[in-house]
Amino acid sequence: MRAFEAKICGEKLILQNKSGKTLFIREILIKYKVTVTTADEKTALKTITDSIKINRDVQDKIEIPLISTDVVEISVIYRQDDITLREDISL
Repeated sequence: MRAFEAKICGEKLILQNKSGKTLFIREILIKYKVTVTTADEKTALKTITDSIKINRDVQDKIEIPLISTDVVEISVIYRQDDITLREDISL
């Protein structure tokens, strides 16, 4: 069972804790797909990653402002009991 559920609402990422426990979120990595122009004038897709430090307990949900709504994946790095875990969520 996944500990988190994520969705984009407008220009915010809503991350909901589904574990039923209070979890300490250390960091969230947000991966965006953006269109770029290459050196030879062609168009290509590039993935950029934004790292957001949270460092707080989350019982229910948190909202995070986004740079762009072109989010393809997020990674939540969190602590449960004495173990640090990572959960990847594709959007």
